[in-house]
Amino acid sequence: MAYSVIIVEDEVAVSQLLAQYLLFPQTQDTVRQGQYQVVGCAGSIKVATGLLKALQPDLLLLDIYLPDGSGLELLQQVRKQGLKSDVMLITAAKEVTILEQAMQLGVCDFLVKPLMLKRLDQALARFEARQHCLSVAEEVTQSIADTLFGGDNKQSSNQVPVRLPKGVDALTLDKIRSVFIEHPKQSYTAQQMGALVGMSRSTARRYLEYMLAIDELIVDQNYGAIGRPERSYRFIGFNKS
Repeated sequence: MAYSVIIVEDEVAVSQLLAQYLLFPQTQDTVRQGQYQVVGCAGSIKVATGLLKALQPDLLLLDIYLPDGSGLELLQQVRKQGLKSDVMLITAAKEVTILEQAMQLGVCDFLVKPLMLKRLDQALARFEARQHCLSVAEEVTQSIADTLFGGDNKQSSNQVPVRLPKGVDALTLDKIRSVFIEHPKQSYTAQQMGALVGMSRSTARRYLEYMLAIDELIVDQNYGAIGRPERSYRFIGFNKS
């Protein structure tokens, strides 16, 4: 099932870029292909109000400066009317007060123009992880709460970021982590993980071995019918270093 998206943006070129990228992502992440359905685009508050009332999308991509008013005013209005969509602001606005208002209105991400597609990918990966957690969770665990609110699994801003080894991409790593978060008691072989996230067995093994090296996974040796051992990986928590 694809996530429904409404784009509210008065610059036609930006709106078309967003729609095209959601439908046909220019990324090696094959899992994202077909994961989004753009159900409407609007260039004004008037048109957007009607669309949001009728469609209630999973995700709203919202500009602030629109010809007939502020996107934040629109968001405030539709929140009062019960809109529960996740909202990402994509705007040239740089005032701190606008960021504060956005946070108060429950905006899940803030992307500053000119838009960088790599940053959009990160925002979409976070959105997907939240949606996965909410759809499968039977009760709240700390790992789920950290995924939803960005807890201990994220490095604080004053720490030096961890340098990932060659061949390990942060977005793909987050995808694999989200699988373990959804099923915290489940073990996966490299072949099983590769099938789930859309990559080869050898690529999946590279990521799993990296997570093992930083103490996020433990591994068991499983013996098949012919006695050949196969490594099975289980999540034990985020690396706090």
